[in-house]
Amino acid sequence: MAMHRLWRRYAGNDFDTAFARMLPQLVRLLDTAQYETASEAVENAPTVMRDLGGFDFEPEYEPDPWQWVGVNGNGWDTIDTMYTPIIEAKAGVLRGWTLDFARYRIEIGMLTRARTCLADTQRSASMVTAKGRYADARPVRVLNPPSCGRCVILAGTSNAGERHPNCDCTVMWSHDVPANAYADPYSYLNDLVDAADMDALARILGSRANVRAYLDGADLNQLVNAYRRKGSVTRAQFYSRKIKYTTEGTTRRGSASYRMISAGYANGFVKHGGRYTRIDRPRLMPETIYEICDRQGRDPKQMLRNYGWIL
Repeated sequence: MAMHRLWRRYAGNDFDTAFARMLPQLVRLLDTAQYETASEAVENAPTVMRDLGGFDFEPEYEPDPWQWVGVNGNGWDTIDTMYTPIIEAKAGVLRGWTLDFARYRIEIGMLTRARTCLADTQRSASMVTAKGRYADARPVRVLNPPSCGRCVILAGTSNAGERHPNCDCTVMWSHDVPANAYADPYSYLNDLVDAADMDALARILGSRANVRAYLDGADLNQLVNAYRRKGSVTRAQFYSRKIKYTTEGTTRRGSASYRMISAGYANGFVKHGGRYTRIDRPRLMPETIYEICDRQGRDPKQMLRNYGWIL
């Protein structure tokens, strides 16, 4: 929020002048945030390694948090990174953007880059600290709730690099990734279930119908990955009925394809264009499955299983 207020205080029609005026406060804000973030990571990494793996290693060296100040995760100077939205906005104005929209894009661009910079600072500082204690230390991805579905299914894994814009997941380090990872998706979701926070669950899983399916035993990865590609979940008219379906899991490699064929919901594979062949019937989303079962008095769990939601 500090970044929002800082840009709005100086924003004007001359973007370069506005940036120059805010620069001293911007440098102070980012440098302070980076130093505090790196200091916290350097201090906490040994504790987390001890708690996760039960080992308390003597350090080969002690990192200096100041080494991360002023440098972005890609090696750029932080000021060059924060100036990038100015360049993009000026190019946008030449293409027809209004000044109001350009100022808005600068604000969002600066905020996104600041968040990414701090997230990279935390990851890098914790890594250097961990490696100074144990060279084979491995990352454990940790959620920073509220989290999206894509981040939730990666929680507790060693996949620390796959991130989307504004991703605020952090990384803790251990000599190994434990079986009961420091952060795992199911403990997070179960906390939301216990708190009856259906809105948060719906944001993670895609819809309230998907929450109901998850509670009925649907696989978390299947539900989240249904939205993996833009446009992979859509609505359509199919045999005079409005349905909601996904194209995920419907190729020859998809587990849902063979479930649907075995249940008689699909006949085989056809090529609709593109590089993959897919089954010749849509894979219904849980929302449509529940509508059908509620109307016909059928067991939704069996249909969820036949469409590959319950494994």
